[in-house]
Amino acid sequence: MNKRRKFLLASVLALQNSSFIYPSCRKCFSRVILVSKRSNCPKCGSTGEAENTSYRYKLSLKVAESNKLFVITVFGSCLDTFFGLTATDLHKILKANMEKVRISVTYMHALTTKEKSKH
Repeated sequence: MNKRRKFLLASVLALQNSSFIYPSCRKCFSRVILVSKRSNCPKCGSTGEAENTSYRYKLSLKVAESNKLFVITVFGSCLDTFFGLTATDLHKILKANMEKVRISVTYMHALTTKEKSKH
């Protein structure tokens, strides 16, 4: 990996994938595997409780500069400023909101089913 920084003034054309945070190992920053209530790092062998897993940003973008196209990937805490919070904190917010959405959908489904049974 090239350690030199390069700056690119470009236009973002697209996100390469919609998953821009991932569960990461606290020791080597690799993606961990979450199994049941445990996390396991396949790279360094570190293990831990899934609820204590930290998350990191991985933002892959397709960008254009002049007449050239590039796919760039930006990792880690340098994106904290862009998003306004750490990836771990963002994951907690997304998880909490997904629970609210699930509860709302389940409630709406129950109401719809109840209304159908009246007719």
